Amino acid sequence: MTWCGRAGRLAVVWVALILVLASGAFAEPPSRTPSLPLPTKLATTYNLAQTAVMLPDGRFVVGRWDGSLQLWQRASLGVAKNTGPRILQTQAMPSGEGVQMVAALDGGLIVSGHDGSSLALWTVREDQLSLRSLLDYDPSLGAATSAAVVPRGIEKVLVVGHESGFVTLWRRGRLSLSLVGKVDVRSSQPVPSPYPLKHIRAVVPWRDGLVITGSEDGDLVLLQLRAVEPPLSTVVAMSAMSAVVMARGRYSATAQRGINALALRGDRLAVASCAVGQQQGNLHLLRVHPSRFEPLDEARLQGDPGRAQVFAFSTLWAEPKNRPLLWVSTQEGLLWQLMLDGDKLRLVGQVPVASNVGTALVYDAEHQLLVAVGHEATVLRVP
Repeated sequence: MTWCGRAGRLAVVWVALILVLASGAFAEPPSRTPSLPLPTKLATTYNLAQTAVMLPDGRFVVGRWDGSLQLWQRASLGVAKNTGPRILQTQAMPSGEGVQMVAALDGGLIVSGHDGSSLALWTVREDQLSLRSLLDYDPSLGAATSAAVVPRGIEKVLVVGHESGFVTLWRRGRLSLSLVGKVDVRSSQPVPSPYPLKHIRAVVPWRDGLVITGSEDGDLVLLQLRAVEPPLSTVVAMSAMSAVVMARGRYSATAQRGINALALRGDRLAVASCAVGQQQGNLHLLRVHPSRFEPLDEARLQGDPGRAQVFAFSTLWAEPKNRPLLWVSTQEGLLWQLMLDGDKLRLVGQVPVASNVGTALVYDAEHQLLVAVGHEATVLRVP
């Protein structure tokens, strides 16, 4: 082939290449699939733990917002490997409503909230939770939000806080509970919160027949339990009970939100709340007197200084090695440790235990293990 022939062919190739490149530069984009409607969110099941209680044998029970009650085995601690707590069983509430209250009774019985008009009574045997009965009450009282067993002489009374701002009083039978009274502890001047709630979020026994309640309306109330003797002409199977308000007070003079949790050691009362603005605390220390609550100290437990507000979720006193320690969980997923120094709180430090949620706290004193339960359960050894 002559040079001229080769040149002609090369020219044809170059022209073809140029045409291909030019056509690619102005090519139509690939056609897209016709648009389809996207999935629409309908609802969300919130499974965060709201409450937990330690049993005498080291197991613990957790109540969650998804309507489940869980029985857990404490952590297994070995020389080579430590394992976290293990779920033994999960029971669903027949009502399907969230569990805001759970309390341990003697004899392997557990009582929990069930719905807005009943409690659930459970037995714990051989790593199994079994529903024994549902205990009905007036629906106007609302869901059970806290509870504690309060000694009164030789008997023990179950005091239950409700979302209405009332507490109910229950006497224990052999394998049952009987409603014997109710008391209105609502505040006449609630905190100026945009959330006008009245939930009794905490009930703690103090002395014989005395119990303290903490409400989302901002008030602390000291109650004395009393029997109500029926008229002689009335035949009843069990005498009724009531309670007298011995003291009432606001946990802080500048409070803008309600009470989330209480913990009592002797006459020192720790109050968990929500700090609004940069000047308020979310943990408060008060001394309980028979007729008043005396403010002693407060602390602002906050990891991120840029937050406008941060709430304390759960609080717990313990005395490992005779040291008075206070643990507090906050909405940032942090566990804070403080020491009691006279009438003051001294901050020791913090440990992350969850991802931006408050955790329910339980403590195994025998093995010095602290458990924080949010979406997951984290065990911590107390030095």
